[in-house]
Parts: sequence; C-alpha cells; structure tokens
Amino acid sequence: MIITITMNPSLDYSYIIPHLALGETNRFAAPVQSVGGKGINAGRTAALSGSEVLLTGFLAGDQGQLVAQYLQKEQLFNVAMQKTTGQTRHAISIMHDQNFHTEIVEEGPLISDQEAHTLIDQLKEYVAKENVQLICISGSINSQNECIYLDMLKKIRAEISETLPVFMDVSGKQLHNLLTSDSYKPSFIKPNIPELAEILGTSLNTKEEAFEQLQNPLFDGIDYVMISCGSQGALCKMKDELYDIEIPKIAVRNTTGSGDASVGGFMHAIVSGFTPENVLKYSMACGMSNAQHGEVGIINPKKVAEFQKQICVKKIQPQECIA
Repeated sequence: MIITITMNPSLDYSYIIPHLALGETNRFAAPVQSVGGKGINAGRTAALSGSEVLLTGFLAGDQGQLVAQYLQKEQLFNVAMQKTTGQTRHAISIMHDQNFHTEIVEEGPLISDQEAHTLIDQLKEYVAKENVQLICISGSINSQNECIYLDMLKKIRAEISETLPVFMDVSGKQLHNLLTSDSYKPSFIKPNIPELAEILGTSLNTKEEAFEQLQNPLFDGIDYVMISCGSQGALCKMKDELYDIEIPKIAVRNTTGSGDASVGGFMHAIVSGFTPENVLKYSMACGMSNAQHGEVGIINPKKVAEFQKQICVKKIQPQECIA
C-alpha cells in the first residue's frame, strides 16, 4: 500500500482559451472540474497504475464535504481524510496563448502543528495493520511553522519507521528547511529548475546548469532526486547513479498535475520493483499522458506504454556533460 498525505487539497477548475486578455472580460466554455492537491493527484496516478492507495490529509467546510464525495465516487482508493476548520480551497488553471499556463490558487485552511502531529499518530495504525510500502507527503500547507514538514518527517522516523520510504514533493522554505536539516532527509524530492535555483540561492536557467547541481551536498542522504525540466524531460539521481531523461514532443492539453502524475508513476514503479531505467521511463510517461487530459492525475495506460518506448534514459558519469 502507498499512503499519500495532502495537507491542502483543492477543488480544481481547468479552463482552456485561445487568448487570455488581461483587464478585460474573458468568456470560457465550462471547465473540467476535478479534485486536486499534489498528494491526491499522485495517488490517483499510482492507483490507476495498479497500486493500492490510501489518501489522507485535511478537508474543511462545505467545499471539503464536496471533495470527499468526489473522491469516494472515483472508487480508486481508500479515503481517510481528516476534518479541519475553514474551507477547502479552489484552484483555477488556465491554458492559453499557445500553452501558457496561468494558475489562481487560494491559500486554504490553516493547519496547526497539533493537527499535523495527530495525523502522523493516525498513520501508525495504518502501518501496524497494512503492508505499507511507501508514504508520500506532497504539496503546499498553510502553516505558521516553516519546519512543519521536517517535524512530520522526524515524527515518522522516530515513531513509525526509520527505513520506510518517505517521498516529499514540496517546495519553498519547507523544502529548504528539510534539506538543510542535520537530522533526517526525505527519500525523494522533485524540484523543477526554478525551485532548484531558489533552494540553492543561485541562478539556474538550463538543464545543463541543473545537472551540475545533482551532486550538491544538500542532497546527501536522499535516495532519489528528480529535477523536472519541462519539455526537456528530467534529470535524476538514483542512489549513486545519475540519469538524463529525454522525452518526445507531444500534443498537450493541460499540464496541470503532470508533475504529480510523474511522482505517482515513480511511486508505483518503485514499490513494484522496476529497474532504475524503467522507473524513470514509467514516471515520465505518466506525466506525459496526464498532460493530454483535462483532469489532473489521470493517465491512459495505453498511452503510457506507448510513451515509455519513446523515452530515452541515459546514465551519465559525474564528469560528463549532457547534450
């Protein structure tokens, strides 16, 4: 079983329009509506891939009740979301002007440290009863504690397991504080190039520049570091091996959730025992398939299999340059 933790789920509305005119009235066709949040999206992809998935996290207010109903209707996973105060957020994604991607995302309900710690306490029961192979904490959190994700990781390691893989697809100060900690590190992270530059406090603009940072000491102790490079594919450090992943050009409908789908594919491939090269191919193929859907975290297994054959994974020595 894979457990995903989404501290800030959302009700997502995806719009597609040829041109977005700022300061003017824009008329759209009805949006594609779906439940989002990085952990939910990744869990959806893993479930569609064949993994057993349990969704946890927080929902709030009338919006939260609606999200819970939608998740149950999907019949893809077990749902054990906890209630909190406030309202579950909306997230609006607009694809426009030749694949420009604009997002309008609400802050979401404020989560206290005690609520976060209680959620980890509840995880103990699932790990004790089920064959849990991996825990994934993904996405944003509205918290006054910039180390809350680090605190959650410490609690998992101290009270649940020192060895169970804990994937963390998070960003900003929460990720920075995870990486600069002298205690525990997550098993997996997935920054894109701008996020990587922010973490390192430097300027990075190209895949080649990002590759030079794969062995940065900040990543010591992390089993898997995947750097998303958009249409250029990705870079990945898997244990002591470095990989360059190139993907083909495809028709894109909506890129929202594609990175999350890649995480979901990566999780499924890891718990299924895929070889490193096939882990990377499957992960990227899931992201590509999701980009062809309006919904987030959705994949087409036939397309995933087709894309896997077109993805090039190359093992690189540290002293090499990537093309």
